[in-house]
Amino acid sequence: MLGRMLFLVFFLFSASVSAETSPDVVVRQMVDDVLTPLRQDTGMTRDLQRMDELVDARVFARIDLERLSKLTVGRKNWKEATPEERTQLMGEYHRFLLHAFSDVIAQYTDQTILYLPFRMQPDARDAEVKTVVMDPRDESTELDYKLEKTDQGWLIYDVDIDNMSVIRIYHSNFSDALSEGGVNRLIGMLHEKNLKVEASRK
Repeated sequence: MLGRMLFLVFFLFSASVSAETSPDVVVRQMVDDVLTPLRQDTGMTRDLQRMDELVDARVFARIDLERLSKLTVGRKNWKEATPEERTQLMGEYHRFLLHAFSDVIAQYTDQTILYLPFRMQPDARDAEVKTVVMDPRDESTELDYKLEKTDQGWLIYDVDIDNMSVIRIYHSNFSDALSEGGVNRLIGMLHEKNLKVEASRK
């Protein structure tokens, strides 16, 4: 009886450990979840509304939108924003990035993804997964995903595109709006941009 109980404890512990997906596997699964439908239905890339739905379901489920938003606007602006403004910002930034990512992914044809060797300390809470997008008709592109360990598992909070961070790119692009009126001004700017993009997708 005791032996059976010990076996069950060991089995449950082993299952819980193996269920924790490592950062490199998270990225691989996300990429596969996006590219598989595109390979099966090449016409999807011409329908940006469908692309938005695909990216929202397959990519943003693995993104830490709060940390991404906070780092993009900067600690000072985030701290000064009200809880309502933070929620509104994340909503508009989500829509903005969704459109941007969809537009980029819609350019997919037959590129292949090379995953570079992944290493991480056992107790690490931040990780980086390095990949290279191999295009037979153009130069390759380095895509490095930065992830953090959360209660929901490993989530992506930034991506480096040929050593250019998404966070740094948009922090620079949003700097004028943030200087003029803080997070509230940025929310208004993103809302206007999102409406224009969504109107063009209909």
